[in-house]
Amino acid sequence: MENRFHRYLNLPFEITKHPMFDTAPSEMKHHDINPYRDPQIDKWFESLGLICRHSEVFWTPPGASLPVHADEVTLDDHVKINVTFGPEEGKIRWWQSNKTQVVTDIETAKTMLVDLDNKTANDFSDREHTNVLANREDCTLVYEANTNRPSLVNVGQLHDTYSPPTEGRWTLCFVPSIPDKGYVYWDEALEIFKDYIIKE
Repeated sequence: MENRFHRYLNLPFEITKHPMFDTAPSEMKHHDINPYRDPQIDKWFESLGLICRHSEVFWTPPGASLPVHADEVTLDDHVKINVTFGPEEGKIRWWQSNKTQVVTDIETAKTMLVDLDNKTANDFSDREHTNVLANREDCTLVYEANTNRPSLVNVGQLHDTYSPPTEGRWTLCFVPSIPDKGYVYWDEALEIFKDYIIKE
């Protein structure tokens, strides 16, 4: 299968570790961190005609997996720039499934998010998420990668994260956007970021 999910990036700078990453929560966490920005990411995006639409962080505890999801209410190919601080065994994984559901409320999410107990589902994030979700048993794994190096990732397709039992992982995400247009999608991302993509 063609890899339309992940590319490593060779950036001319180091992405700054977020201060939150010195903590290790006991449960999965998502935080919108706007208006936080990495000045070097902003400068780089600007040089490419982009802006940073959104910034956020995720924590996947030891031995846990975020649920299988896509980042919007339809499957598409929009991208993020991610970098993870965690073990080499930690992964982002991409899946395919013909059994998906759009979830817009926490009660439905609790029935779908088989990795989360009720407390974690309620405490996972400061906002209500609207996503395509799938139960992992209804999915087929198609690709996986460690993102401890800066990575271009397709978050419009079904994906999850995994941490080994020994150590959790924090992931910092920047969502690139084309001014007055919106998300950057996979094929155009390969062109926009071509000078920074590490060939497979």
